Amino acid sequence: MATENQISALDWLAHPEKLVPKGVCAVFGEESFLRRTVLAKIPSVVAQSLQEKPDALAPAEFNGSVVPWKEVVEELTTFSLFGPPCRLVILNNAEDFITKNRELLEKYAADPVEMGILVLELKSFPTNTRLFKLVEGNGTLISCKPLNEKGELPAWVCETAKKKYKFTIQPSAAALLVSQIGTEMGILDQELSKLALTVEKDEPVTEVQVRQNSGSWRTQTVWTLVDCILDGRAKEALQYLGQLLDSGEAPIAVLAQISSSLRRLATAVRLIEEDERMGRRPDLNAALTTAGVNRFFLQKTAAQLKRLGRERGRKLLPWLVELDFHLKGESAMPDRLLLERFILRLMVPAKK
Repeated sequence: MATENQISALDWLAHPEKLVPKGVCAVFGEESFLRRTVLAKIPSVVAQSLQEKPDALAPAEFNGSVVPWKEVVEELTTFSLFGPPCRLVILNNAEDFITKNRELLEKYAADPVEMGILVLELKSFPTNTRLFKLVEGNGTLISCKPLNEKGELPAWVCETAKKKYKFTIQPSAAALLVSQIGTEMGILDQELSKLALTVEKDEPVTEVQVRQNSGSWRTQTVWTLVDCILDGRAKEALQYLGQLLDSGEAPIAVLAQISSSLRRLATAVRLIEEDERMGRRPDLNAALTTAGVNRFFLQKTAAQLKRLGRERGRKLLPWLVELDFHLKGESAMPDRLLLERFILRLMVPAKK
């Protein structure tokens, strides 16, 4: 539960003046990009709160794994006659430092130096520790937990594109970027910086541009391959499969990459049939959402599932398991032929 001294990283970055770090500040959470972004902004925020120039406060940074307690305290309490009226110390990787100096740190957190700020950078900060409660009461907590893949991350992509890189991106394109690149915010930020170089004036970035310009060509080809399979374009699907295999991509790796999308369809079919058995009216969009399909792709995926049909949708999981066994040595057929046969299975209409 958040308190007046605790805030999420995104909220703090949007309005840092509302909670200026004080005493002991813990910047904690698994998302390293957010931690780095917060740490980079803290010096200017503290300086401005003291009515100093944004670059007036140069922090002393230490590796928390090796720095001794005495050196940290000296840095916090030694003031220069002509320097800024505040000392800022940042301890990166502070977990080991806490382990070695827990009692001393708890004592300091209970009564920190008035014009000194100690920043602890941590991947995790257990809420049931005495130190956490002391920082919660006397200092500042900035939480850098990972964002939700389905809603928060695409929204962050849209906002970052607009505020940082000065272009707009369609919500569906932002969701595709997350699905295509992954959930690591640092890599997504890099992809946005590259997309910014391709943007036409006043035109929002579309899904087509994301496919063309983001990620490796192999990633883009796999996504296109899956769409071709689910849209019934057999010739194009086999061409893209050939490109991947001819470039050296392992057949089992190709299967792993296309399986996630196909498993979602199989799960949706199972949920629909479960609703029918229970006498409930099936809801296709609800089934797809529960299966893990992003809301921006619901319309397209629903059309693909309808084309695939219930019978083949029901057989998807057994077919994927069978293909996995065969590619791992259970079949004498060439791997390329096994993959081609699997693709054509999904293309040929099921017999009535």
